Amino acid sequence: MTVSPQASFQARPWPVVRNAVIGTLNLHRRHTVYGFGEVDVTRALDLIAQYRRDLRIAVSFHAFVAHCLTRALQKHPIMHTFRHGRQLIRFDDIDVSTAIDRRMPNGMQMAVGYTLRAAQTKSLAALNWELRKATNVDLALHDLVKLRRRIARMPAILRDIIAWRIRRNPHLLKRFHGTVGLTNLQSPGLPQSFQALPPNIFTYTMAICGLTERDGRKILCLSGGADHAIVDGLPLSRFAATLNGLLESAAGLDDSFLAETRRLIAADEESAR
Repeated sequence: MTVSPQASFQARPWPVVRNAVIGTLNLHRRHTVYGFGEVDVTRALDLIAQYRRDLRIAVSFHAFVAHCLTRALQKHPIMHTFRHGRQLIRFDDIDVSTAIDRRMPNGMQMAVGYTLRAAQTKSLAALNWELRKATNVDLALHDLVKLRRRIARMPAILRDIIAWRIRRNPHLLKRFHGTVGLTNLQSPGLPQSFQALPPNIFTYTMAICGLTERDGRKILCLSGGADHAIVDGLPLSRFAATLNGLLESAAGLDDSFLAETRRLIAADEESAR
């Protein structure tokens, strides 16, 4: 028997930060069920494009969806309720766990976890400004990010024990990640419809999927995973109807958004002087 020569390849060290991603994936809820849908976001995208021209700064579609998601969750609190032993726990704050695309010091591009804390207390302008600021600061300086990275450097057995504890304790889950998930899978140069099955570590996680044009309308694909141990089909469908209504009506994209954003820009310029 002849042994074929080894195929050529390149090797590089495993990025330790990826252990943090695996730790999060280990929190996935096994009773998750998925749903898919489409929503007309023509009005919202037209207003975002107009406001970008008027304000001369980025207006985040991601922030807009987070705002609508938060408002829908306020009307349907079962979607951010957790089981803890023999109790059902619902936190007063809605902490939206999402990700920001960042370039690491080694040049690798990867998503960095970021949590919009107490999102229900913030306007769309405030959420948009927060995400804008977060993309321009070193998130590695945050205490929680430092803690996650310390855990990522631990042996696998310790990381598994920590993940097991977080999965069973919603208070720890809120501290490390938040109370609801939002992932954005859109990418420039990919103008077509597609859906995805996002890992779900909460009672509900939503994915912003493909965006396409159809008959002159801009259609957004959305998918969501819900913990069926907590949420049944009818409450989930009522939540989806509320969310779709907020997205289609461009909730939050109004004169107050413009006025508040202008105040934030002025305050930022004043502090930079």
